[in-house]
Amino acid sequence: MFWRRWTGRSDVVAQHGMVATSQPLATQAGLATLQTGGNAIDAAVAAAAVLDVVEPFSTGCGGDVFALLHLKGAKEPIGINGSGAAGSLASLDDLLEKGWEKMPVRGGAPVTVPGAMHAWWYLVKNYGNLEFKEVLQPAIRYARDGFPVSPIISEVWHILTPRTLLNDDARRLFQLNGRAPKVGEIMKNPDLARTFEVVGSEGVDVFYSGEIAEKIVQTVQKHGGFLTLDDMKAHTTKETKPIKINYRGVDVYEHAPNGQGFAALEMLNVMQEFDFSKFSSKSAERYHIMIEAKKLAYADLYQFNADPDFFDVPLDTLLSSDYAKKRAQLIKMEQAMASPSPGLELGEDTIYLAAADDEGNAISFINSLYMGFGSGLVAEQTGIKLQNRGALFSLDPKHPNRYEPRKKPFHTIIPGALYQEHEFLGVFGIMGGPHQAQAHAQFVSNIVDYKMSPQEALEHPRFHHTQSNNTVSLENGIPTDEQGKLRKKGHHLIHETMSNFGGGQAIFNLNGVWIAGSDHRKDGQAAGF
Repeated sequence: MFWRRWTGRSDVVAQHGMVATSQPLATQAGLATLQTGGNAIDAAVAAAAVLDVVEPFSTGCGGDVFALLHLKGAKEPIGINGSGAAGSLASLDDLLEKGWEKMPVRGGAPVTVPGAMHAWWYLVKNYGNLEFKEVLQPAIRYARDGFPVSPIISEVWHILTPRTLLNDDARRLFQLNGRAPKVGEIMKNPDLARTFEVVGSEGVDVFYSGEIAEKIVQTVQKHGGFLTLDDMKAHTTKETKPIKINYRGVDVYEHAPNGQGFAALEMLNVMQEFDFSKFSSKSAERYHIMIEAKKLAYADLYQFNADPDFFDVPLDTLLSSDYAKKRAQLIKMEQAMASPSPGLELGEDTIYLAAADDEGNAISFINSLYMGFGSGLVAEQTGIKLQNRGALFSLDPKHPNRYEPRKKPFHTIIPGALYQEHEFLGVFGIMGGPHQAQAHAQFVSNIVDYKMSPQEALEHPRFHHTQSNNTVSLENGIPTDEQGKLRKKGHHLIHETMSNFGGGQAIFNLNGVWIAGSDHRKDGQAAGF
């Protein structure tokens, strides 16, 4: 399916197993897990736990998880929803009475039940080869003994610290003498090491109904949040049916709402109404179509995405070919559109990783705190960073994503997978808040329309469209004359750093062996054996 043209890094090719993450220490932990009898699921969770330690502002057991799990011989993936719900101490009326016009970004209020630890345990228990306490061992060692901070992680850490660290435990664990660590300096999280040891020995219930749950709830309530111990006890991981569309003969799978994956699928459906064979991969025409398709898809995303237990998202219509044809007619090749309206009426920091094993299993796995260091709170004496996913709730009483107790918020994190004629092709994901769905569509087009390898498809320059001000960021590598053509079409182009474009990983099956790419926009690494 692939051929190599130009890419900054080589694809990694291996026969028996593969792991790709945003930090080499996590990749190596996953690989070691495979080599000592674990499967892809064990490796993914081991890597995720290490990333909790070595990329602390992005991810952790105090966040949420979504995954697509491919089991050997399966014709489609299994969806895993490891996201948590809002606390029950406040209603929407309570928040409006406070005079709030939107959810706070930091502090206790946006903290939702952390679903990640339960999802890790659930995956290992039901689909792994190892015991959960074994899978946590690499993370325990790095948290207890320390790790040297890598370059891009150091850079982002400095941007976030100290303004995002709100309580004493956060400042104690994630600063050195009041500052962020420099490249190569050793950081530890002994509190998190103890948390992992306790959960590994006593079981996941201690996290959701025992002493750890009590510390999480106490910290959240102390800082104005709404979680209760009953909210923690009520949490569970759900298996879900992924959603899909067929893009030029390839089945593209995403996780169903409350994640934003349907926007990537709707975007691809609109894109395939145009013949990309006429355009080069870096042409203004191709980028114009993708940008316009993104505008249309995200108009629907922000109107309709919500917890499916509270709102029936009209996916059958949004992902239909007829709807795509109707929306595609709004795209004019010579003129950029203003921010469009939804097509129907109503009835920022993350890690992505992938792993594959010798048995033929593979997993697309994404874990996040939402914004850098999440809520800014660390549950006292636990080392657990608490996410701020609740910041994505709407306070508009008429919106499907309005705040309600025990409701899951709109989620940006999305894992992806590709199949062709019911045969597994690969797993992929790209981090970056609202960048994710638009990046997924660009990646899939790179693979399907231009036959790029996983590494080249990840490295290919991307655009990022911001819905709120209708601006387009372009990465270096898009020719200046093509940028000029986009300006003439009316696109408002701005320049951003590569942090605006997230970072991704991908593992594909190539004639019975694994081929993987790891994004140069992160410190990451793909490795196999």
